[in-house]
Amino acid sequence: MKRLAMNCIRGSAALLFLAATPVLADNYSPTLYSSAVVDGDPSEWNLVQDFFANMHRAGRADKPIESKVYLRYDCLTHIMYVLVLTEPGVPALVDGDAWVAIDSQNNKLVTDASGDDGVAPDFAFVGIGYDGDPNHAQGYEASFPLAVGNYQVIVHINVFDDALAQTSATIGFPGNGPPLVIGCSPLPVAPTTWGRVKSLVTP
Repeated sequence: MKRLAMNCIRGSAALLFLAATPVLADNYSPTLYSSAVVDGDPSEWNLVQDFFANMHRAGRADKPIESKVYLRYDCLTHIMYVLVLTEPGVPALVDGDAWVAIDSQNNKLVTDASGDDGVAPDFAFVGIGYDGDPNHAQGYEASFPLAVGNYQVIVHINVFDDALAQTSATIGFPGNGPPLVIGCSPLPVAPTTWGRVKSLVTP
């Protein structure tokens, strides 16, 4: 009987722990004070630290995840950097419909027609023809100017999945997107050697 009571207590404690454990959600703040080179080479990105959100078919949470979006933000230049990578076995379509919008899909700040001249907005597909099909890619890199603030971000790419062309987008598409929170705090300034020496020689 005592053992049964102890098992009940342990079971109740486990249930309480599960109830108190938060469900992991998307990270709605980009990696700050960080940038990237928009050149179609994603090797400089940290796919754990820079992860922002999953992108589902048709932007619906009950549909399969077909791609992921990663974000970096340069607080000094106020440039947002974007990496979209499709899931394994799901090629992106190089079809002129890849873009990032802020607050409304009519407010696209970068598209696959933006070009890539080193001045934001920039855009470059990742891995074009990686599977032998020149109409396929593994995703894209992009950049665009954006002031510090709170927004909704809509990230879009077309993919080929289940033998059909599909829309892969952040949840809320087409009307809105997940919150994007950009808050840049000043970097701490370390004390200078000059200051320390001066304090030693000053009476």
